[in-house]
Amino acid sequence: MKSVEEYAAAYREIVQREVSDEQVLVVGVLSRPGSLGTAMLMQVSGAAAMFKNKSGKSASADLPMNVVAAATPTRVLFFAFKPKMMSIKLKGLMREIPRAGLSIAVEPGTTATRVTFQCGDGSAFQLDSNRSLGQYNKMNDGLLAELGR
Repeated sequence: MKSVEEYAAAYREIVQREVSDEQVLVVGVLSRPGSLGTAMLMQVSGAAAMFKNKSGKSASADLPMNVVAAATPTRVLFFAFKPKMMSIKLKGLMREIPRAGLSIAVEPGTTATRVTFQCGDGSAFQLDSNRSLGQYNKMNDGLLAELGR
């Protein structure tokens, strides 16, 4: 089984192939706010889950349910992706924000850490760093540390 560091390095290499003009420093996998709760709610009430998903989509500035976030020296890039057995396949760049003026706030929760991106242009959006089991709980530590500088 791969370590979290091996997964992070493999994901960074995949993203780097798409970003030819800058070095990709670190990557992470983020989700719409409340996505884990939405998945659990789907088991009980499809209508309630749809409502919760809509609010999460709005809070995430319409990003897909899950994104690979990549930090470069000057930008943060958000890619749609499809998970593969032991890897990912990028489906396209969904959003790009400059790091100049960017700040993040993190709020730990029970199932996820909520990450609020406050952009230099005054806009803001939220994504979740979902909790996982064992070592994989650390998948986004490098990304959050880099963006929190």
